[in-house]
Amino acid sequence: MVFSIFTVIMKQIIIVLMVLLLSNFVQAQAFDTCRFMSYNVLNFDYSGNGKEQFLKEVIDSIHPDILVVQELIELSGATRFRDSVVLKVDTNYAMGTFINSFDTDNGIYYRKDKFGFISNTVIKTELRDINAFKLQHSLSNEIFYIYSVHLKASSGGTNADQRKREVDSLLKVTNLLPDGTNYMVVGDFNIYDSNEDAYTALIDDSNPGYFIDPLEGLITTTWNSASNAPYHTQSTRIESFGGGSTGGMDDRFDMMLHSQAIEDEGGMFFLAGSLNEIGNDGDHYNEAMNTLPNGVVSATLANALYQSSDHIPLEALYVFEYVPSDTTIDTNLALNNIVKPEIKIYPNPAGDVLHISSNMPITLLSIYNSEGILVMQNEQSFLSDTLVTTKLPGGIYIVVTVIDGVRYRKLIVKE
Repeated sequence: MVFSIFTVIMKQIIIVLMVLLLSNFVQAQAFDTCRFMSYNVLNFDYSGNGKEQFLKEVIDSIHPDILVVQELIELSGATRFRDSVVLKVDTNYAMGTFINSFDTDNGIYYRKDKFGFISNTVIKTELRDINAFKLQHSLSNEIFYIYSVHLKASSGGTNADQRKREVDSLLKVTNLLPDGTNYMVVGDFNIYDSNEDAYTALIDDSNPGYFIDPLEGLITTTWNSASNAPYHTQSTRIESFGGGSTGGMDDRFDMMLHSQAIEDEGGMFFLAGSLNEIGNDGDHYNEAMNTLPNGVVSATLANALYQSSDHIPLEALYVFEYVPSDTTIDTNLALNNIVKPEIKIYPNPAGDVLHISSNMPITLLSIYNSEGILVMQNEQSFLSDTLVTTKLPGGIYIVVTVIDGVRYRKLIVKE
């Protein structure tokens, strides 16, 4: 009898442990969508170069959660950029640890209510340092690395060979990172086409520390051509002033690449289709950025981009998935949903239609906009459905599906 009671108690303990173990499958997930920005600010030094107001206009228009900057000049330039530009946009920004390099320097500024800064580690190259910024997202506790680069400039085999050696120095570090590590590389790569050795090394998936280019397959081999005009990031100018390059918009020198772990959804992930060349409307090939009209930014912002640098900034959205601290757990659902259903929602980014399918019946489908307002709903049970999304304005949406009483969420972009 004692043994029988003991057995019953042990079974109850096991059930409780199973509930606790499986609770992660059913806790309501939340998403924090963060805007990352990379910008070569063209030799910004202690003087401010007379362009602080223009830089404030550019950065305020994006209001990034993380800003990585190239071509700062020493600590005095980095701190002036923080004090006279970044903090004028938002006093919630902080500057990560700065390390002086040969030639120009990399810096990072971040919203301290969203991220914690962990470290800045230098990767030495023949010319400029590569900086490995390590940060943690506060709500999800996800740790990630951002490598900021400014590779050797100019065309020709000698310069291309040096860029390859600089990339090799980076890959020696990323190849040693554990599987599943969130990392990305941003900056001014000075790479001319997809056949250049430095580029092919970066995206070579035979290396464990390889990177994914969101534009691979979209941009043709020779990047400085009219067909690739929407992806160019240099030069904003055709006149010579304040240093930098001229010639108009005709090169894709700036990039944002990321690891496979970031490409995959869950934890930290890249929001497909969100990479954006700020101010490039695709109609300024070999022209100055402030030549009007500009189809994507105002005349004021186009002029600020022109005055600030010979590069335009890049932005992209990265999403952090986390469980809110006040989440409640339904223990019955935890025991009944060990197997997660296979839900497909495509295309993403979406156009005028959105396809949803599952191997288990979806009993409720709801779509919310970025402000949490319900914009579409289907209360009928289905395995597959096609929604007409023509009337939805472009933006970020949350698709919530309910299967066997459990809610599953996915972020999509409507173009």
